[in-house]
Amino acid sequence: MIKLKTKSYELLIKCLEIHRPDLIQKVEFLEHNSRDVDFYNELREVVCDELILNGLKESEPSEYGIELENLIDEIGRLFM
Repeated sequence: MIKLKTKSYELLIKCLEIHRPDLIQKVEFLEHNSRDVDFYNELREVVCDELILNGLKESEPSEYGIELENLIDEIGRLFM
């Protein structure tokens, strides 16, 4: 499993359930020290999709949108 804070991991799974349920199993079994940059970028894209669809209010991030932005950053730090 990738190494995220519990709340962040739950939010990621929620995004994957909505947009890419086929990736859930891969996330659950990915080694936390994996440096699969392409996969992490794919996860960030899924979260970005959720941000665009449900995280903006009048073109500004809502509270939910800010949580999604933070998740995007947290995922990025896993491979940088």
